[in-house]
Amino acid sequence: MTRIPDAVAVASLDTHRMIVAVPNEGPADIATNLPRQTAADVLRQLADGLDSPAGLCATARATGRPCPIHDAPAPPSAVLLATGPAEALARGIHQAQRPDGLAAMSTPAERAVDEARQCLAFNAAEPSPALFALRDLLLDTEERTPAAALATAYVLFAAHARELSGLARKRYDATTEQHGVNRGTRGLLTGMSSIRKLLDNVADRLDEQALA
Repeated sequence: MTRIPDAVAVASLDTHRMIVAVPNEGPADIATNLPRQTAADVLRQLADGLDSPAGLCATARATGRPCPIHDAPAPPSAVLLATGPAEALARGIHQAQRPDGLAAMSTPAERAVDEARQCLAFNAAEPSPALFALRDLLLDTEERTPAAALATAYVLFAAHARELSGLARKRYDATTEQHGVNRGTRGLLTGMSSIRKLLDNVADRLDEQALA
């Protein structure tokens, strides 16, 4: 008896950069709005990740946790792996015109930025995501070009600036809750707010420079 699914997943290139369909019978089908070379690089990265045993890189051995670079699954916004007829996945597919996302990741610096942000997301629950992401990236043995290393530094320093801004925001809220806004606290609160905005601006500029 043939199994008939009670639901069919439909994806669009408006929301995904690449859609890979692997039917039970017949050839696999790929729909993508990435440049051909970029799409090939993405598929090679996935193949390399499957070929290399997870949990054996320096980060995984040192921390006893999955590595955010080598063991992390591909982000769902980048690639959708599906089993089922390619036609079902291709419904409503339209060419997206935006250059953001993986379509723009054609240089070592741009790939380094994406890698650093994956590390930050992986360590989001840590006391300092920037610090733990830096640890993981330092443990990674992949060589980086000077431009890629600088782009990574921009991303991590931006994240650290936002962490400091968050601390200033917590101090501001705690002071307001404990003492209120009055003649004695107004100057202190104004200073905290100014520092918080300065740190947010610094973080924004660092993020902009990462891919400048």
